[in-house]
Amino acid sequence: MKILYINGMGPRDKAPLGGIFVTQRIRALKALGAEVIPVNAGTVYTPFTSLLLGVKHIRDGGNLLDKQLGADYQTAAAKMNLMDTWGTRTGSKTYEKVLFRQMYPKLFKLCDADLIHLHWCWPVGLIVPELARKKHIPYVLTFHGSDINIQLQSPVIRPALLRIMESAASVEFISRALFERAVASGYSGRNGIVIYNGIDTTVFHRKPCKKTKKCVGFAGGLLPVKGADRLPGIFRKIQEKYPEELSFVIAGQGPLEKELRQKLKGLPVTFTGQLLPDRLADVYNHMDVLIVPSRSEGYACVIKEAQACGVIPVGNDVGGIREAVDGCGSVVAEEDEEKLSEAFADEAVGYLEGRLTVDLEEMERKAGNCSWTERQKESMLNYERILNSRHRQAGR
Repeated sequence: MKILYINGMGPRDKAPLGGIFVTQRIRALKALGAEVIPVNAGTVYTPFTSLLLGVKHIRDGGNLLDKQLGADYQTAAAKMNLMDTWGTRTGSKTYEKVLFRQMYPKLFKLCDADLIHLHWCWPVGLIVPELARKKHIPYVLTFHGSDINIQLQSPVIRPALLRIMESAASVEFISRALFERAVASGYSGRNGIVIYNGIDTTVFHRKPCKKTKKCVGFAGGLLPVKGADRLPGIFRKIQEKYPEELSFVIAGQGPLEKELRQKLKGLPVTFTGQLLPDRLADVYNHMDVLIVPSRSEGYACVIKEAQACGVIPVGNDVGGIREAVDGCGSVVAEEDEEKLSEAFADEAVGYLEGRLTVDLEEMERKAGNCSWTERQKESMLNYERILNSRHRQAGR
């Protein structure tokens, strides 16, 4: 089985860990015997356009990288000038023109495969159906969160995105909640399947470490969508309710870092920046409770990573967070911001004091069963089903 595997959210020079969970899938698929052609595809901006986007506080991840976690990527970039970028606000046609002119020829040349699999459907998905048609092979899509929660909600993007989804041989979602959100947004669901994200169980597991005090932490992008701006309120409430010696840690980077440092002054907080998996596993192993205050979330791999390291998660009840917690931790459902901070603190302190408990062995066992290899066995079965069905139809 040979797969043209397109990472539409892959590593860039300003975001080298971008789409790392797609790279983990590639490694697992190769271990399972699949032949994979990894492609890091996406739009990049001319220097002048990037400068203007920065003035508007629009993030530019930079140029595409061709390596991540030992995986070698082919790169397929479409460079957007100012007129192209402005044109994308009026509909998909501008994207299509740029992608077909600059990206399609590279993908067509690389596509000596039985199947195409694209992660992060917009905008690369605009050319994948035609690529699949020309090569006479099926294509699979995987949606991760914001592509459904934000892009599919756009009246400009939705019609084209729905056409791409309905024409796919299969559409993978990383949580049941994300699948249901897509259906509520107009997707039929007829070709949908849920395959959860995995974790690297060789890295994320409990390790011996000396703890001198309890620790509450956060891991993820320092962004509003991840609820990072909620951390000062939550952390201060926890400190008020837990008078014992306590530390906090924030693992991640993003535009809210400066604001968070200012608002958390006086608290014993360590900012680690963005970490590679092995270093992040060390940080988890010093935590007791993980706070996941996201406003939108596809699945939240950090929950499974932390659980595998013996850390109890407390998450906001959005997207696939409840599915990731899976009964081993707490889910907070509260819309009022002040009450939300209070609810997070009550749950976290309950675990710190031992009034709330989780069967840690069961939690670690469940998380340990979520390796990328186990998850990608499900994808392999899905590919085989698609290809076998096509072979049967061709034999009629």
